[in-house]
Amino acid sequence: MSEELLQQLIHMVAENNRLVKEVQQDVRDFKKEMYDFRDEMYAFREEMYAFREEMYAFREEMYAFREEMYAFRDEMYAFRDEMYEFRDDATRRLDRLERQNKHIDADLDLLHRKVSDHEREINRLKQVGQ
Repeated sequence: MSEELLQQLIHMVAENNRLVKEVQQDVRDFKKEMYDFRDEMYAFREEMYAFREEMYAFREEMYAFREEMYAFRDEMYAFRDEMYEFRDDATRRLDRLERQNKHIDADLDLLHRKVSDHEREINRLKQVGQ
């Protein structure tokens, strides 16, 4: 019986060795997968850092664009103010020209009346002189 027990013991040790080798292989495979996963996570982290830097750069560009838009808006307001000033100045000048034109018309009417009066007076004097 000791031989049979020894055979069983040898068989059990061999089975344990086989199981240990399988577990060792499984652990090696698991470690390899974990290292691969870690490397993927590091690569992902680097991509995320790069993306973050791109987003920071984009944000800075947007800030610069916003500042340009504010400057453009201020220029447009200044241009609008110049246009209003030009319109007001043109309106003042046109009003002055209209007043001058009315005075000239009144002066021409007065001159026309005086010329008519003088012509009548001349014709009357001619009539009296004949």
